[in-house]
Amino acid sequence: MIRIALIEDNESYRKSLQSLFSKESDMEVVFTDMYCENLLLTVDIIEPDVVIMDINLAGLSGIQGVQKLREKQPNLNIFMLTVFEDMERIFDSIKAGAVGYLLKKDPPQQIIEAVRKVFNGESVMNGKIARQVLDFFNRQLKKTVAAYVNDYNLSSRENEVLHLLMDGLSYKQIASNCNVTLDTISTHIRNIYSKLNIHSRAELAAKFRV
Repeated sequence: MIRIALIEDNESYRKSLQSLFSKESDMEVVFTDMYCENLLLTVDIIEPDVVIMDINLAGLSGIQGVQKLREKQPNLNIFMLTVFEDMERIFDSIKAGAVGYLLKKDPPQQIIEAVRKVFNGESVMNGKIARQVLDFFNRQLKKTVAAYVNDYNLSSRENEVLHLLMDGLSYKQIASNCNVTLDTISTHIRNIYSKLNIHSRAELAAKFRV
């Protein structure tokens, strides 16, 4: 049985979630409240398996609540269920220790499956939010590459090929984009790898990870 704690200040929505989970044979709601503080006082006694947390709460915010709960129980599975889609709140939630981020407009079945996934050690994320996160990291990665690429004396063509590699294009696609032969691209990539002292795309991504 998956023991669920709900922190949600909208009473109607909180009751809807309770009703939703009560229909699942493998789930039990063991705690509900509108304040994070009350869960912090009792979490060691209640021992929930999964905590579902709103963000915009009275008193401690949901993000602050995640951080303090994880300080008390580092392995506690908490995911955000909120209306907010901005990157600042998403990343603050993840940095605080949330293992997922869903929106209240997501289908009920997706929320149910999210509980099972985080209980089993997986992360969960709304599809649109996941795309935003990937786009953000891709932009940051390109900035990191641009900031350091001059240190390796890459030519302008090698710099162009490097960015196409980071975008995930195949050698054939890069050759087409650059309007050169596949052999020429292979030569550029060998030179890039040599200058960067790496041997694969995986090492390339690791070198410039953010």
